[in-house]
Amino acid sequence: MTLQLTVIGCSGSFAGPDSPASCYLLRTEHDGRTWSLVLDLGSGALGALQRHTDPLALDAVVLSHLHPDHCLDLTGLHVMRSHHPTVRANGRLPVHGPAGTSERLARAHGVEGASDVSDVFDFVTVTDRRDFEIGPFRIVPIAVN
Repeated sequence: MTLQLTVIGCSGSFAGPDSPASCYLLRTEHDGRTWSLVLDLGSGALGALQRHTDPLALDAVVLSHLHPDHCLDLTGLHVMRSHHPTVRANGRLPVHGPAGTSERLARAHGVEGASDVSDVFDFVTVTDRRDFEIGPFRIVPIAVN
């Protein structure tokens, strides 16, 4: 199995003129199809991601933590998935992240208050050192300072 890693953005705490904030696209062929997941989807990453893959075709998003430079473009992905005529029929996109991910994104998405985004995303809480699988990908989250 060959793994392809594409750095979508790595500019640091905010999107820069030449790079979005943190976002890494992982792709591999498995069982006759291409699997795609994104590690983080920080500020400015959704636009740049579209140069490399269709964000509507992602199999999952994995968030390292909940700072805006690692998760804020999920609000744009929510809009994209909410208004696409066929994507909603395919089910919710798994978003693996730390405890409180759904609440964090609800606060970021809402204007006058939190706005539930679980209509589009299936939030899965990751736990330190408890591995999980997304298709052919095996992820082992390890907490760091």
